Amino acid sequence: MNDTARALRRARLRALARGLGWVLAFTAPLVARAVVEGRDELRRAAEAGAAGDRDGEIEHLGRALRWRVPLSSHDEVALDGLLALGEAAEAAGDRSEALAAYREARGALLATRVLEVPHGDVRTELDRRIAALMTAQEREIGTDTARGEDLEARHFALLQATPGPDPWRATLAAGTFVAWVLASIAVLWRGVDAHGRVRPRAAVPWGLASIVCLVTWMILWRFAD
Repeated sequence: MNDTARALRRARLRALARGLGWVLAFTAPLVARAVVEGRDELRRAAEAGAAGDRDGEIEHLGRALRWRVPLSSHDEVALDGLLALGEAAEAAGDRSEALAAYREARGALLATRVLEVPHGDVRTELDRRIAALMTAQEREIGTDTARGEDLEARHFALLQATPGPDPWRATLAAGTFVAWVLASIAVLWRGVDAHGRVRPRAAVPWGLASIVCLVTWMILWRFAD
């Protein structure tokens, strides 16, 4: 390998390092905030539970679950906490509190989906429990008017229908986000030389592609319903 080839290889490695550095600079604060906020909500949930504030505990556990981020366990702890509260309330005969805990867990799982709802098996079990509790509650207060119909099955079917955003838009939005990251890396990889000088012929097309992907991603998420 001659000196020119070695220099070119080193230049490309430096450009790649710069690109990865920019990606890390963009994503690290977001991930750090999600972890900090999620753990803080767990702390608040524990404080509410210790004070006997069950509604507050459920609310903060739901918020912790919504701060879901890969490689962090606070969302798993929050989900387990909500399930435990729901099960304890069911055992005590408190259907309203059990429904509150299960619905908070279900809502948080739906709120954090990208390509699919996370913990799909848990979501299905939550739907079953909610349907059973709703049916028991309606029959107890006399609002069950569905004669000859399996009311619990009807509730379960309605709960299983995942609401918006539209799946294809969510998938496309996730794809445009990845494309934006890759285009941003390409701006630095192809559009900047080893001496830090901009190469307009390469930087401009990749820069425009990056802007288009970013704007498309924002629009898709804004009007995803």
